[in-house]
Amino acid sequence: MDLREIDGTSEPVLRGRGADFSAALQALITFTNSSTWRERVLVESDFPLAGDMPAFLLLNQLIYRTTARPTDMADAIGTGRSNVSKIVRRLEAAGLVGRMPDPEDGRQSVIGLTAAGREAAERISAVNSAVYGPLFAAWSDEDFDRLESLVVRLVTSLDDRLDHAVERTAGVRLPRPAQVNHGS
Repeated sequence: MDLREIDGTSEPVLRGRGADFSAALQALITFTNSSTWRERVLVESDFPLAGDMPAFLLLNQLIYRTTARPTDMADAIGTGRSNVSKIVRRLEAAGLVGRMPDPEDGRQSVIGLTAAGREAAERISAVNSAVYGPLFAAWSDEDFDRLESLVVRLVTSLDDRLDHAVERTAGVRLPRPAQVNHGS
């Protein structure tokens, strides 16, 4: 069927309250997860395993975690556990990560950044800061603090509603906003 015959194909499906928010959030997530952006950060951060995007993604996840189980990393970077094992071996060979027994379950292991891995992580963070820093420099402290507060509130509300699935997947424990008692 020719799409020109279908009415309304030139308009987005989203409408109503929150449509602009959903579109903006989708744009931000899609861009930051795009191959174009990821490859740029990989190159500009002088990632030690040049061109190894799966290793870059795994190390990038460790920026936000102290340690992580390989199974959690598999979910976070969208690959299988056996592939994570291969990626971890490459990162270990490069001296970027190490393993140790999981303190919560000694039958499993966790991976974490070594000193060299932390240096690579700091370069990755610096590339991101080079983009976001100047952007937020034009914002007042009040505007930035409000944005940060609202984003944290959004994510923690979603995490609470989804039985902490966001926290499990992202490996990040965000501070919960103080509860305000409006009824007393």
